[in-house]
Amino acid sequence: MKKQLLIFSCMLVLALSVKLPSYSENAEEYYYKANLSLTSGQVTEAVKYYKKATEKDENFFEAYLGLSIAYRETGDYEKAHQAILKVLEIKPGYYQVYYNLGLILEKQQKYDEALKAYEKFLEKVPGASRFTDTKRRISNIKRNKL
Repeated sequence: MKKQLLIFSCMLVLALSVKLPSYSENAEEYYYKANLSLTSGQVTEAVKYYKKATEKDENFFEAYLGLSIAYRETGDYEKAHQAILKVLEIKPGYYQVYYNLGLILEKQQKYDEALKAYEKFLEKVPGASRFTDTKRRISNIKRNKL
């Protein structure tokens, strides 16, 4: 067990040290700190780091996606919505964003827009039949509209 933990730790350190060529080093560092903060439940800290990553590189769409998730976790759905729209502005073909957009719109009680976002996600994503949560959300929205 200790050997597996050591191997995992080494792999994590190596993964975090990989340089992405299109982003400045500082933006990357903030992004990785934000991801670590978010996964460890330190959402406020994650927001701070995601914001710093986007300040360093305004086209870092992954950082905006993380920022939208972090804002959603804090309950600030308007800021989450703004961040997710920035992802769509930077990378309009990034179909994964539509699921997160749907979650945010649902929280904002914008059910028609959420429905469209979920349907677009299922339309664009390869292997959409696996995403039962999205189908359940669509079904719930349609049922509640009746």
